Amino acid sequence: MSTPTRTLALALLLLCALFSIAWRTPLPHAPGLNLLPPLPFSAATMDLPRVRQERKTRLGAAYYRRLLEDGSHTPYAVAYNGLTLLHMDVDRARARGEKWIEVSLNDQTLYAWRGDRLVNRFIISSGVDDNPTVTGLFRVWARTAAQTMDGGDRASGTYYSLPNVQWVQYFHHGYAFHGAYWHNNFGTPMSHGCVNLTVEDAEWLFNWAFPAWNGSGAWLRTNENDATLVWVHE
Repeated sequence: MSTPTRTLALALLLLCALFSIAWRTPLPHAPGLNLLPPLPFSAATMDLPRVRQERKTRLGAAYYRRLLEDGSHTPYAVAYNGLTLLHMDVDRARARGEKWIEVSLNDQTLYAWRGDRLVNRFIISSGVDDNPTVTGLFRVWARTAAQTMDGGDRASGTYYSLPNVQWVQYFHHGYAFHGAYWHNNFGTPMSHGCVNLTVEDAEWLFNWAFPAWNGSGAWLRTNENDATLVWVHE
């Protein structure tokens, strides 16, 4: 082998050796990199809606336990957001002969049940698309025979003020059953989210769901004896 050839072969051998050493030697970490958490590769395949629902369930359970441990809710069984210490189960209400209210938004109909027996039904007007009626299971948390209802915004032209709205029963935040004297278009969504009934139908429902009403104009808070179960669904 000639000298130039031998030199080239040695150079290639040395280069291969250097590559081999570099490959086996780990690169030094930059300062602080070992403090970072591992990349969340598993998050790419996570079912995010399911994770959000599980988190919501855990938070709800924690809040429920806090309510159980906190005596400040006494003597009221239902908070303004519909959270309750009472059982929230339609099948249970059916089996025990409990009074409960069903609202079908698709049918625009309210059903008054006692156990599994239908006592009465009414055509309603629920919330329009921009202000839909909330769905879910709730308990009525407050009632009043009459009040002024107002809301919206003057600047945008959505402000409203309705005096003497009668037979009001709140079941979730500001969502309520009540009489509506300003329209007669029942069977069609018309409200800002509440469940509108005729004044006569709202009065019947008020007296049926709250038999202990004494005729006063005061606000009535519910307790474990008279917090009517409400099921609103599509």
